[in-house]
Amino acid sequence: MVLTWFLLIGSLLFGNTALAQQDTAFSKNPFTDVPVNSTYYQSIEYLRTQNVLKGYLDGTFKPDTRINRAEFVHFVVNPFILDTNNMSACLKTNVPDTTDTVFFSDVARDSWYAPDVCFGKMNSIIDGYPNGTYGPANSINFVEAAKIICNVFSLDTQNRETGEFWYRPFVQRLSDLHAIPVSIKRFDQTMTRGEMAEIVYRLKVNVTDRPSSIISNLR
Repeated sequence: MVLTWFLLIGSLLFGNTALAQQDTAFSKNPFTDVPVNSTYYQSIEYLRTQNVLKGYLDGTFKPDTRINRAEFVHFVVNPFILDTNNMSACLKTNVPDTTDTVFFSDVARDSWYAPDVCFGKMNSIIDGYPNGTYGPANSINFVEAAKIICNVFSLDTQNRETGEFWYRPFVQRLSDLHAIPVSIKRFDQTMTRGEMAEIVYRLKVNVTDRPSSIISNLR
């Protein structure tokens, strides 16, 4: 119940925040603010070379910056991570021309992230809030990201037991795969760009020998 209120309050507080596309681009060179001794250097550098991660125009990646729900879905809807065939036709095929929004009341059809939201929704990768919004400007928290990542990688999860929180099967699966960075200590912890890269890297390359948080240690 506490986490449900956290999500709903977050939607109300940040739902109307201006959300402009960041000045980002793929980089041919390592990011200047991700040194070799950085916790996330290996994951960020790998995904950078595969044209998955975008950096800022000043050459930085800002690994400690929180990532919002629009940025997160834009990141995971990438051909290196999943099959994005027909993504370009998603809006035209599934959203009437007379409709100004895309599946959620706060996702404008002409927003930069609309194609990603369309593809994510049509492929059962993302969900919105009970009030019909998606909350694109909301900082995404760990359990929301866990569910999306499990959907993206088509990870098998156990059925939720009666009375169990909705997010537990997804967190349990990531815990079993040693995919949770040790920096994540709470279920409702907001995700950073570095943590996002680390989880996806571990799953993509099947890394299981790096230090990892386990579900029993999260609160």
